Amino acid sequence: MKLSIRKHALLEAIQVVSKAVAVRTPKQVLTGILLTAESNRLVATAYDLELAIQTHIEINEDTGLSVIAEGSIVLPARYFADMVRKLPEDQVTLQVDHNYMTEITSGLAQFHLHGIDAAEFPKLPEFHGAQSLNISSDLLHTLITSTSFAAANTEVRPILTGIHVVCDGRGLTFTATDGLRLATRSAAIAQTQTQPWNAIIPAKSLAELAKLLPDSDESITMQITHTHSLFMIGTTNFYTRMIDGAYPDTTRIIPTSSRTELIVNTTELMNAIDRAALIARERENNMVRLQLDDTTITVSSSSPEIGNVSESLKANAKTGDDMAIAFNAKYVLDALKALRSSEVVVRFNGWNQPFTFREVGNEEFGLQLISPVLMR
Repeated sequence: MKLSIRKHALLEAIQVVSKAVAVRTPKQVLTGILLTAESNRLVATAYDLELAIQTHIEINEDTGLSVIAEGSIVLPARYFADMVRKLPEDQVTLQVDHNYMTEITSGLAQFHLHGIDAAEFPKLPEFHGAQSLNISSDLLHTLITSTSFAAANTEVRPILTGIHVVCDGRGLTFTATDGLRLATRSAAIAQTQTQPWNAIIPAKSLAELAKLLPDSDESITMQITHTHSLFMIGTTNFYTRMIDGAYPDTTRIIPTSSRTELIVNTTELMNAIDRAALIARERENNMVRLQLDDTTITVSSSSPEIGNVSESLKANAKTGDDMAIAFNAKYVLDALKALRSSEVVVRFNGWNQPFTFREVGNEEFGLQLISPVLMR
């Protein structure tokens, strides 16, 4: 294998796939990046057996790619990335000899890096007969970022570390919960298949996918099998395994009525809670209190060691009972940041019941649900 390529094109490919490089594994090949030089392109792949990212570099003036001899090699990701990043010139030459020693040359700098036989690299999942649909990049980004933060980040209940994705005749719905909060978001899409399906995709994988999505309405192809999902983003393919099991029925915990309903400015409420959170202590679940008297909302927190804070703001509208409730400020701030309207509808059912946030004018497309912190 021998090729020449511009440094920026090679480094960009390395950075794209690096999130799928295994960190802690006895299999050395999984800590590397597979480079495959074909007649008309260079393909870079990383795969930790849970997540795989593959991207290819085309031959054109911008990439400066020239494939002199086809072939493939696995190079240790950590050292390879650092070497390329610090090369002195724009043009880089890679050449692999028969014992997998790889020569990396740029200007007067020359590295020799021990590679691994590409035959040892695991095969990527196949997608024969997969369910498929197309979705715009910005819409997929919204679905992921509106829900992924609410998934569990521990393996106590592995099923809750995933996002439940449901595709039916009405569109696509993403739902995540860690047992204390829930986020769900729906979107209408043009269906490209007739069979409804649902899947549980690791939230961490989808959060990484969101970072790769272009900020545009570019069409992304999504394919699903029983074991894996694939997202095709231009010249990059993003693979992730599914989580096996049955996702809990979250519809039964979403309130269908409320005793108190507020409409409030999203930014004003978020800023007041953010300031109150400065006093809230982590060992008390970042607890902030909200007191409602008529249309006056008072947000407060206190700490014997630090001090206290109290701030009032006006609701734009209110129906139902006055009330008081305490909550984890981080959970509520995460929820409010995921909403994309200037006003939110907040619905309460008393101090000891979960409460919800929805976007004004967009209520049918999702909600954020938070369990309260019980006040002593």
